[in-house]
Amino acid sequence: MEIAQIRYALAAAKFLNCTKAIKTLETDLGAALFHRAGKRVLLSNFDQRMLPQLQHIFNETQRA
Repeated sequence: MEIAQIRYALAAAKFLNCTKAIKTLETDLGAALFHRAGKRVLLSNFDQRMLPQLQHIFNETQRA
């Protein structure tokens, strides 16, 4: 299990709601991560821009 998964699980457990956990993360970041369209979830512009940096951070932590 990765630290992000642990963090997400803890937030979901705290709120007993996955949607609230995501919204809390979005509030912390100050931007929407996803666009919700009915049952579909799409990446937001912010998430699309952040994804390469997040992937880099993740890769570096795995390498360390």
